Amino acid sequence: MKKYLISLLLIACMCASLFLPVSASQEGYVFDLRDVFDEDEITSLNQEAEAIYQVTGIAPYFIITENQEGLECEDYVEQFAQAHGFCSDAIVVLDGEEYYYIIAFGAAKDAVTQDELTTIREAYSESETYAGGVADYFNTMFIHFGTSNTFESETVEDSGAELPTVDAPVIAPAPETDDTAEHSNRLVDNGNLLTADEEVKIAALLDQVSAAHEMDAVIVTESTLGGKDKVAFADDYYDYNGYAKDGILLLYCPNEGVRYISTTGKAIDWFADDNFSELTGAIIPYFDRGDISGAFSEFAKSCDSIIADETGFPWGLVVLAVIAGIVLSFLIPMSVLKGELKSVRAKAAASDYVRAGSMNLTQDKDIFLYHTVTRTAKPKNNSSGGTHTGSSGTSHGGGSF
Repeated sequence: MKKYLISLLLIACMCASLFLPVSASQEGYVFDLRDVFDEDEITSLNQEAEAIYQVTGIAPYFIITENQEGLECEDYVEQFAQAHGFCSDAIVVLDGEEYYYIIAFGAAKDAVTQDELTTIREAYSESETYAGGVADYFNTMFIHFGTSNTFESETVEDSGAELPTVDAPVIAPAPETDDTAEHSNRLVDNGNLLTADEEVKIAALLDQVSAAHEMDAVIVTESTLGGKDKVAFADDYYDYNGYAKDGILLLYCPNEGVRYISTTGKAIDWFADDNFSELTGAIIPYFDRGDISGAFSEFAKSCDSIIADETGFPWGLVVLAVIAGIVLSFLIPMSVLKGELKSVRAKAAASDYVRAGSMNLTQDKDIFLYHTVTRTAKPKNNSSGGTHTGSSGTSHGGGSF
């Protein structure tokens, strides 16, 4: 009954919004800077967004762009919102150059948790089409704000009235169960090292990388490990919190000087040896200057690029092989032809050039002239330390840095 009422009231609001000006934004709610929507889709989505705003008081915005003008997602959205007069109480989803991003402003910021924001963003990113994704985003947002803030009554009776026919997309009822999170949070800031905005940004990066490569990239901060060994702590945290069979976890406990990476499944090979050094080398400078948020963001981005290199097709090797084949196809025939033109051959031994009986060696000595010393620096210990087995029986790789 409640789900039917939600759909009925929202559709009624959408019909009414056809005759009302867009009050939350003079320019609408959907900003298509990549030309992926047609005019009918823009109109329909704007009507749906206005209906949600009328019911919840929270404005849902969507931006899609290929050019963030060199800005991070958070800075780009904030500047865009100011430039286009966004409502002060709003949710904004950005489909940017490289990442999906969501941020809440005003009253919306106080009304949603990080997990709820992730669920709203994933409603868009997991859709097969742009228009369907935005509609799913609006739907999920309405389910949260509409059901939690507006429609509390369970006793409203069905009037039996038929739903009106409208051109705008119909909002689906809420699902029977809330099973949106198939894993634990990928960012766990138990050490309270990040601001709320930093948590949202980094969590979005980790979710993006994890979804793209069908694994889990996890960051855990702690104020203390409670006397537990760092290797066992990191391995067990990953194994016993529902993460994927392939993944990587960064454990950071500054009070105990712990910076440790645990890998499992395919990630053991993805982040072995040189790749481990590449990953840690990318984030250590951020840690050294106290930029924890920057270190975590770089961790996510470096994981993405390393896995892409490891799992992508080696086109570079193919090109080199083709070039080598072309070069050899010229060199081998030329060497054969060149050899056929020579009628004189070099002698294999020096004795062939000495007249018999003309050389008589009377004395020989070994004289020491000089010596050469070669020094090689010992490598720093920031490489993965092989594999081991955690308490769950799962194999892990990784190491400190």
